[in-house]
Amino acid sequence: MNASVQEPVRGTVVPTLRYRDVPAAIDWLCTAFGFEKHLVIAGDDGSVRYAQLAFGDGLIMLGAVEDSSAGRLMAQPEDTGGLETQICYLFVDDARAHCVRARIAGAEMVLDIDDEGSDGRGYSCRDPEGHVWNFGTYDPRQCRSVRPAPRATPLQVGMRRLAFAVGMLANAIATTAFIAWLYAATEHTMSVAHAGVPARSVVRDDISSRDAWEKALREAGDQLSREKSARDAAERSAREVRDQLVREKKAKEQADRAVAEARDQLERERRAKSTSEPAANELRAALQTAEQAAQDARGRVEELERAAQKAREDVASERSRREAAERGAAEAKDQLGKERSAKEAAERSARQAREQAAAAKAPPKKAAPKSSSSGGSSGLLWQ
Repeated sequence: MNASVQEPVRGTVVPTLRYRDVPAAIDWLCTAFGFEKHLVIAGDDGSVRYAQLAFGDGLIMLGAVEDSSAGRLMAQPEDTGGLETQICYLFVDDARAHCVRARIAGAEMVLDIDDEGSDGRGYSCRDPEGHVWNFGTYDPRQCRSVRPAPRATPLQVGMRRLAFAVGMLANAIATTAFIAWLYAATEHTMSVAHAGVPARSVVRDDISSRDAWEKALREAGDQLSREKSARDAAERSAREVRDQLVREKKAKEQADRAVAEARDQLERERRAKSTSEPAANELRAALQTAEQAAQDARGRVEELERAAQKAREDVASERSRREAAERGAAEAKDQLGKERSAKEAAERSARQAREQAAAAKAPPKKAAPKSSSSGGSSGLLWQ
């Protein structure tokens, strides 16, 4: 192959999730789900806006919720009523233990490990910002559900060690019995030699029996040493098992208490949710009623505004008509005054004309005779 030609790189799927509080999401995901920090990037102000978390051979990327071209293509669960368009699935060896860990950390169970449909092989939950996560023992790369071999409990380990110690003790007893039998056989050989068996044969048999006996004694001593060491080791193992049992019993009690507390908390949250849902429904209904009433009120206000506008227009028109009538009345009054003045002038003219006519028709007055005395003439003049 030509050295300049490179092999294609295998593709890898890396899910991306957004959180409003990225540092809190990092800590929670590591605590509840077992993620590990792969890369955390902080800005100039020290705030964390981006991170990469590892889970086994997989990675996820975390980003902050922000108004950007990419951010406008995504929505948070709280914006969609808790609905998701994509859900992350993570393969785990022990789904039940992982579920307990997530529940203790405060994860909201959507599909519990013991619910119908889970079959104890997986569960679904929500993180504090509403994202849904799936965990299970099904490995899609192997197309099978991995079931790890059950781990021996401390009690089973102790029983196995105790059985080993009992077996070693039985071997020691059998070895001791063999040595006793060998010693009895040697004594029998010596007695046969003294009873008349040829000395050479007796000596030869005695030497071989003594060598075998000494060899058996050495082996028995070694075996007893090994058995003693094994017994001491078994006793130490038994003590360690007892101590381990005590520790695991305490740990189990703590885990049981934590699970019980988590279940109680979950039950309280479920009851609170079931209690709050009717109130929320009533609140929504009241809100809808209030919105309808507000809409009706807005309609009535608009009608009243239209009526007020028409009334203002009518008032303006009536004011215009009244002003026109007042102007006409003032003009008529002025005209009437003029006519009255003209009439009075005509009447005065007519009266003067009558008086003049009457004066013209009356005979002229005769002149009175002059008197010699003023007193006498005065009296005659007025008689």
